[in-house]
Amino acid sequence: MDENEFYGRVRQYDNVLFLCHKNADADSFGSAYALMRLFGGTVGVEDGLSAIAEALAERLSVSVAIRPDPSKYGLTVVVDASSMVQAGYERLERCAVIDHHEPGDLVGACLFSFTRRASSTAELVFGVYEKNGAHVDAEVAFALLLAILTDTGHFRYAQPGTFEAVARILRDGCIELSSVMDFLAQAPADISSRIAMLKAASRLSLTREGDYLLVTSKVSSFGAQAAASLVGLGADVAFVGSELDGEVRISGRVRRGVELDLAALLNEIGKTYGGSGGGHTAAAGLVIKCPVDIYKVLKACVEAAVRRLTAAQAPPRSPGHCP
Repeated sequence: MDENEFYGRVRQYDNVLFLCHKNADADSFGSAYALMRLFGGTVGVEDGLSAIAEALAERLSVSVAIRPDPSKYGLTVVVDASSMVQAGYERLERCAVIDHHEPGDLVGACLFSFTRRASSTAELVFGVYEKNGAHVDAEVAFALLLAILTDTGHFRYAQPGTFEAVARILRDGCIELSSVMDFLAQAPADISSRIAMLKAASRLSLTREGDYLLVTSKVSSFGAQAAASLVGLGADVAFVGSELDGEVRISGRVRRGVELDLAALLNEIGKTYGGSGGGHTAAAGLVIKCPVDIYKVLKACVEAAVRRLTAAQAPPRSPGHCP
């Protein structure tokens, strides 16, 4: 399905719920907000927003429905999620999905989907606006740019098309990128997040494989931020686990320059334990329903990473070479 088909299908429904993934980040919430502005409807999330997404919602004066009942809506569009677990619901009727990750079980469960590999879901949403001649005002532009900026790690993981989209969003929304970057820089640091990062560092377990340093840790929340902080401290690969609401969640991060596809790795581990995983090459996560031993899952993540890193370093065999 392309941008025009997605636009036409969603327009057939009234009272649409744009459902963010659990603990919605700026990409999920910003994209859902932009879709709500385009089609009308409601932005919702099963549990809540991340600190940055919450600050964005406050700036935009948007009320977000917490734990909405999808049966009360004509259509539920899941935004920036590839699996039902990420959406937070065991079952969804009359649903669609728009997402930039590798397709998961949501695609098969929904009526229609618009999925494409990109640096962010916000880029897909902007494409829906652009291909259908819809106006991008300053608030929509701000939300989309913040989504792209955060999901690409301040453009560190951006693709060439990302910069082209950013240029057009800036032009159409008549805003400056500095306003978005200033907002992000001034966003209040959550003290709970800072505590989680410090605890992750104090509890880390280190594995060395050749020149690679792989670490694991456990926190009660803010696993993604904690994993990123461990990479910032010097780890090549970091996996941080947490247990929340009957689920084990693993967040993974990879240092720039390390050739390891975390999205594929965590998707594989997730399937092994009856959960689901995915995300970006250098930043991904997985969710598994309890009961499961979190330390066993973390160990499996490290072992899988070591196998892949070792295989990548192995020299190719010449024809006729016997093992």
